[in-house]
Amino acid sequence: MFSKLRKVLSVFLYILLFLIFVFALTLFSPAMKRTHEVEQKLDERKAVLEKRKAVRIALLREVHDLERNPEAIERIARERFNMCKEGEIIIRYDR
Repeated sequence: MFSKLRKVLSVFLYILLFLIFVFALTLFSPAMKRTHEVEQKLDERKAVLEKRKAVRIALLREVHDLERNPEAIERIARERFNMCKEGEIIIRYDR
């Protein structure tokens, strides 16, 4: 009789543990999903930050060149502003 009761209690205990496990999964599933979404946003923002850091470094190098190198000023004036020296003629062509 006790062995039969022990088997019933054992089955009942396993069912109870299974239900507790399922309840815990349903309870923490939204939190885990939210955590995953936040981690994805963080990764995306880190990628944007790295790109912006690279742009910042390039701009700092350009500023440094413009402050120290007259040829850099001339190159920028020619490329961006279509300026030329006295006596030069600019010939433009489309690629």
